[in-house]
Amino acid sequence: MDSTNKKHKTRNGFLRTAILDLLEQINDELLRLMNMEPLTEKQLQELADTLDLDNSDIEDDLLTRDNDELADTLDLDNSDIEDDLLTRDNDVDEELELEQDLEQEILPPEDDGFDSEDDVPLSHFVPARSKKWMRKAFIPPNPPNPVNYSDSLKNPLEYFEKYISNDFFASVSTLTNMREVSVTGHSLETSATEIKKLFGCTMLIGIYALPRLRMFWAQNTRVPIVSDNITRNRFFKLRSRLKVVDDNMISAEEKSHDRFWKVRPLLDSIQRGCRMNERSPMVSIDEQMIPFAGQVLMKQFVRGKPNPVGLKNFVMTTPTGIPLDFYLYEGKGSSVESALLATPEKLDVGGRMVLKLTDTLPLGVFVFTDRYFTSIPLIDFLFSRKVFLAGTIMANRIPKNAGISSDNDLKKKKRGSYDQLVRDDGKISLVKWFDNKPVNLASSCMGVEPEDRVIGKYSMRNRTNKWTIRTIFHFIDFSVAAGWLEYRENAKAAGLPRKEIMDFLDFKLSIAKSLILENQGEDDMEFEAEDDEQPGSKRRSVQPIPDKRCRRQGNIHLMEFMKDKQKSRSKCRLPNCNKLTFAKCKACGIYLCCSVERNCFATFHQ
Repeated sequence: MDSTNKKHKTRNGFLRTAILDLLEQINDELLRLMNMEPLTEKQLQELADTLDLDNSDIEDDLLTRDNDELADTLDLDNSDIEDDLLTRDNDVDEELELEQDLEQEILPPEDDGFDSEDDVPLSHFVPARSKKWMRKAFIPPNPPNPVNYSDSLKNPLEYFEKYISNDFFASVSTLTNMREVSVTGHSLETSATEIKKLFGCTMLIGIYALPRLRMFWAQNTRVPIVSDNITRNRFFKLRSRLKVVDDNMISAEEKSHDRFWKVRPLLDSIQRGCRMNERSPMVSIDEQMIPFAGQVLMKQFVRGKPNPVGLKNFVMTTPTGIPLDFYLYEGKGSSVESALLATPEKLDVGGRMVLKLTDTLPLGVFVFTDRYFTSIPLIDFLFSRKVFLAGTIMANRIPKNAGISSDNDLKKKKRGSYDQLVRDDGKISLVKWFDNKPVNLASSCMGVEPEDRVIGKYSMRNRTNKWTIRTIFHFIDFSVAAGWLEYRENAKAAGLPRKEIMDFLDFKLSIAKSLILENQGEDDMEFEAEDDEQPGSKRRSVQPIPDKRCRRQGNIHLMEFMKDKQKSRSKCRLPNCNKLTFAKCKACGIYLCCSVERNCFATFHQ
């Protein structure tokens, strides 16, 4: 009796396998006729489960069905069916001799939770089929059209304000005053204008890069545009008291779930600006280090980076480097999940970051990554979302059954040799290319090289032991770099000659001057005197020409006539005018002539 039951159950297992083979053949035939995308193996198994057939019904139907009808369905001869059934019966008799192996391989485990054999889905008995790799031509998807950028140019400060608005500076000034009152009982009485000066001077300090910070106010090395607009003590006090969030408004739960809550308003403001940028059909995702060697839970170490120690920021950019989104990594123990779909458990941190950053991308976008992110499961998961990925891949992430050429085989060939494999479904291509050493690439699309190196130039890296200050300064630089990259694309679209396009240094200088000199009047020029700030030189210092945006604000510009006309007169600062004058603008601090024949004062401020 037991032998009969086991034989009956074993035969049921083979019948289930036969049904799956039948469904696969029917699916292939329908696809050939309808030219549709083939169903996956998982979809075939789910289709078999939805049939809801009882084992006895399956067996009775197959036993009573006419052999000719079955042959027509499966496209087989009657003799083939009879031989196949006899072979299966013989296999069952042989397997009955190995009872222990039969129970482990065919019968479902006792703890599967199924009430009977009939409730077990067909997919339980079918092992997962491994994908095959073969050497054939790879047909990538068609590349999308590039982005057409606007040809309208804006002021450099307007590009910067796309990421950091005036409301942010007003909020920082209010919160900084509140913090100082709570700590010392006295307000710093700072304003949004002074906070702008602080950031503008910090930009200039990063550009000039003197060995010591205090040298910008010292007698022999002072920089007038910095020392004349903010005193040394005031600079250090404001920088150490900066606050961008009200601690009392953040709950304990928010603090435990967000390790960057102290700078979250700044991050949200810049992220909104990034997501406003036009979605490029080709994007690059890479990691970026914020240099910081102090004590903080989120600090990471990445070997081989120019700044290996610091905070890790994952950035998604266009091929020209314009940021589209970013995510600050909170360290071990933090969860990184996609907001659109459930994240597969087998993906590592790099793969999860790619899924999260690509949430805001449209269909058909090509993503390019390096070996830290690329994996076969990630490519498959993105492909299901109609997003294609290409990048270098670690050797230990290549499937073992792929059979790609070994490193030694490629070394024996000349430099530039390669080996290419394509998966049997045609979705993924593996390439190993030999240069000085082997390079492995995995792709579902073609490649592009991003240009995301601007942010490291002239950065605001004055020394601090507070991670919040370091993060704030980094993202100020981030916003300036993003604005210049967008300006450059607009200038190219407008057909501006290359010589007339501002480089990054001039662009950042323009923003720094605009922040320092904006709304500057006579009262703003009065600062505390310090011992080492007075140059003591008899030669008159040259006042820098203010930014166009500042000098066109006519309500603060008044003409001042010097009392001693002979000693105080100077050349007019308007280009192409060399006349001597004793009249100067009180707000700008520069000499401009004004006469019946020529009114340079009015021309300069128009």
